[in-house]
Amino acid sequence: MWDPIDGEMPKFWAPKASRFWSVALQPLRRHYLRNYYGIADISIEGVEHLKKISPGDGVLLAPNHSHDSDPHVMMEVGRRLGRHLYFMAAWQVFRAHKGIDGFVMQRMGAFSVDREGCDRRAVRQAVELLCGGESLVVFPEGEVYRLNGRLTPLLEGVPFMALTAQREIEKAARDCRVWVVPAAIRYRYVDDIRPRLEEAMARLETRMMLKVQPGTPLPDRIVRFGELMLTLKEKERKGHSCEGTGALHVRVANLIEHLLTKRETQHLKKCPSADTVPLRVKALRRHLIEVWTEESTPADQRRAAREALDDVQLALQLYSYPGDYVSEQPSIERMAETVEKFEEDIEGAARPKGRRNATVLFGEPIDLKPHATGNARPRAVTAELTHRLEETIQSLMAKGDAELSARQAAT
Repeated sequence: MWDPIDGEMPKFWAPKASRFWSVALQPLRRHYLRNYYGIADISIEGVEHLKKISPGDGVLLAPNHSHDSDPHVMMEVGRRLGRHLYFMAAWQVFRAHKGIDGFVMQRMGAFSVDREGCDRRAVRQAVELLCGGESLVVFPEGEVYRLNGRLTPLLEGVPFMALTAQREIEKAARDCRVWVVPAAIRYRYVDDIRPRLEEAMARLETRMMLKVQPGTPLPDRIVRFGELMLTLKEKERKGHSCEGTGALHVRVANLIEHLLTKRETQHLKKCPSADTVPLRVKALRRHLIEVWTEESTPADQRRAAREALDDVQLALQLYSYPGDYVSEQPSIERMAETVEKFEEDIEGAARPKGRRNATVLFGEPIDLKPHATGNARPRAVTAELTHRLEETIQSLMAKGDAELSARQAAT
């Protein structure tokens, strides 16, 4: 998750990929995949869809984004397909470990983006790569919500960058195209991790002094713990608990609405500022960071902006807990994702509880050429492509889940 203390992006990290570094860093990438993220195996489906893409065409791969392991999985997919993949990544991760992470990521083909605003340098870099016939991975959800079972609303950046690149190709009268390839990454645990989940929940419950009756099913424990955490935040932000006012997912949505409406009313002229929670968060953060980082801003206004940023960040954290995620389908994967989020938010770190298999499914590529040459308004075309991309990724996710369930039943 994003940390408001980082403020504005200090510089731009450009990609510095090379064949030498790609080979040299391969053992490190595999180490992270296997030992840090617990990826036991990766399978690829839908490769036949990529055959219609000609050499020299730009390719923008757009997968769902539910875990920090997603980029590493896609790097391995690129290696198997014989494609060097470039990545757009949040600038904060480039500064980790005193810049060592940034050095490594640049050599793997990653470049930075400021997600709080319209980062023209990142967009220009993406357009140049696509116009140059490269393959670029951008996660259109923007944030990592640890929700492999659901797709959150997509941002419009992916179609916008692809359309911009295709229009530049048209202006230059070049005989090549830009394609957007929908993709889905699905995870399934190989090991029986239930004992580890129960151990993690026992530790979290003890920390919060929550007593649980012996024999309580694990899904019920997870939901009850979530209710406790939500009640604490309701009392902290609203001054009272909202227990008994609705189902858990309704209470989560109401608290998010309370936080965002309060800060939009105080700091923005428009309320709500956008259609979805991620876009509302983005609009608020962009404005509040400008106020908070401006040296000429009076101290009381800077303090108010920082307090508002804390509320906005809480709203984003709450958004990653839909409230009905586990109760709707208490699978091992959904329970594990929720427990890991508890650990990350309360203890500061979380790791997968066992080995996982990853499946990457590619959908039918979207040819941007017909969309870049018509008379339709760019905003309307972008919105239409975003909707199409969202529907395709959702169908790929459902297909991946069905196939994984069938394999699990067969074994």
